[in-house]
Amino acid sequence: MNHDDSLFSTDSHTLRRLLAALGRTDQAALPVDLLTIAHTVEQALARRLDLPERAWVDITTTKLRGHVHLLLREDLGDTDAPPARAVHREAYALLDPRVRPGPDTPPFTAYEHLRALAAVAESLTALYRSHRTGKER
Repeated sequence: MNHDDSLFSTDSHTLRRLLAALGRTDQAALPVDLLTIAHTVEQALARRLDLPERAWVDITTTKLRGHVHLLLREDLGDTDAPPARAVHREAYALLDPRVRPGPDTPPFTAYEHLRALAAVAESLTALYRSHRTGKER
């Protein structure tokens, strides 16, 4: 899936949905932008021949951290099921400020952290989608 900024900005359905959401007063009603999350996850999990630049890793890690925070705030359905509990446990462990990569963290370790965050974001997105589809029935 390629992300084309010019196509996204002229997609009338997406723009209408976002404008409608901005008109709402309750934060819980704002939509989760699954396209943006999927794009960030796709970039983070893409196969590479060499390590990406550290600045890109740091920026993408920040984006993924925000995506994971957002998804954890959403209603993801039954979180008592063992697979859902495991994803939540892993997400909170990766968001722990004590394990976040800092400027002195080796590049490979920072990159592995980024990939772990991307995998958790992907799992949380799947939970979100399955719960939303179950609600619409």
